[in-house]
Amino acid sequence: MIMPAPAYDDLASLLSSYGDAFGASECHGIVCAMASCQLELDGETWARRMLSGEMEVVLDGTDAGGGGVDAADKEALKALFDDAVKQLADPDLGFKLLLPDDESSLDARTEALAGWCEGYLYGLALGGIKEFTMFSEPVQEFAQDLTEIAQLSHEDGDDSEAGESAFFDISEYVRMGALMIRDELLHMDGRPNSTAGAPDDVVLH
Repeated sequence: MIMPAPAYDDLASLLSSYGDAFGASECHGIVCAMASCQLELDGETWARRMLSGEMEVVLDGTDAGGGGVDAADKEALKALFDDAVKQLADPDLGFKLLLPDDESSLDARTEALAGWCEGYLYGLALGGIKEFTMFSEPVQEFAQDLTEIAQLSHEDGDDSEAGESAFFDISEYVRMGALMIRDELLHMDGRPNSTAGAPDDVVLH
């Protein structure tokens, strides 16, 4: 039986038990980036590294449980990795950012979106991508925007229709931009483009 990827709240709870170094959305950003730029990385290795503290600042340098990694937790993160890989490769563009549900406040969702972008940039850096001069101009512009979005904040209580619309537009921009980066990385690696049917604004030039 294949384990489903953990939902946002379940992942947040799991990570908090290991020191809360990363939030759920930030963790998802990391895995999406690493799955895109380290094509030979597997879920087992990623999950072990994530929980054991091998990713430099994971767990703030601490080792929960005296060095032990719970097997069920590792399987949950492996499922998260496998699901991210599957979604990123979906030709129907079914990839989704892992964010709090729509019942959560706009403030919480905006904070999570900023965390996702921060995690994504960190995951790229772990994969050796710290600058974007080798990428196309659209990707370079998107990378600059990601840095700004990672600093986003939202005024608590301002859950207006305009605010919701802006949040949707930004999250959709991030979603499609992540697919654009993945496709360009696949092109650099000489592999077929999985999202050849993507809209014009995300097709690589």
